[in-house]
Amino acid sequence: MPGFTRSPPSTLPRGFPTLRIGPHGNPMSEIYFVRHGQASLGARNYDQLSPLGWEQARWLGEYFRDRGLEFDRVVIGDMRRHRETLEGISAGMGLRIEPRVDSRLNEFSFHPVLRTYCRRHRPEAPEPRTAAAFFGILREVMSAWIAGDLDADLAAAACDRPVESWADFNRRVIEGLTEAHRGGRTGERVLIVSSGGPKSLAIKHVMQLSDTSAVELMMQIRNTATTRFLGDGERLALHAFNGLAHMERPDREHAITLV
Repeated sequence: MPGFTRSPPSTLPRGFPTLRIGPHGNPMSEIYFVRHGQASLGARNYDQLSPLGWEQARWLGEYFRDRGLEFDRVVIGDMRRHRETLEGISAGMGLRIEPRVDSRLNEFSFHPVLRTYCRRHRPEAPEPRTAAAFFGILREVMSAWIAGDLDADLAAAACDRPVESWADFNRRVIEGLTEAHRGGRTGERVLIVSSGGPKSLAIKHVMQLSDTSAVELMMQIRNTATTRFLGDGERLALHAFNGLAHMERPDREHAITLV
């Protein structure tokens, strides 16, 4: 079964809980859902970690190691930045990793959606290459995509590579989350490495939030932030959001990033 193999051997800190116990005395599963490290906005290939992104991932791995955290299963999206983030976490933890790769946990194809929106509404707008420019247009683009206003244009422009609708994006992410949750034994601790879009949809699903709320969440999720879910049988509950304990020290405040 995919997971972590620790080298050299280690022991958990005294008193560290190996299982979460639910209200009925049943062991609860636990999901650590991590967004990838900073990618390369403005570069020819966005889908790779920046030097800072590698550091963020390694710091997170060191934090997991220092807490004595071990994972029964590891699931990542099928994108380079997901794989590289897990490699950084692995380096920080001193582990070899055998993840299960699930493309349902990939980020949506932002650039085709952005270009389609701009052709219709903002033909003069350049492609965003800074964080300020990216977030300046994100709400507009997402609102149009959620409303279905871009679906016909996306279908016409996609040719042999269809661009999914907002509804399809939701559907496949929740399928991936559900399999990660229910695909193992009761009481397992699972690590997911993915992106801000899938993470916001996971929270939306668990908390039964609106589409608009999912976009607002998406705009708050930091690189390598951890969101934790607890599972009791079929259900998941949000336990912690946007955790950055590995960055909460004066010499790392500069390294907290959104993109």
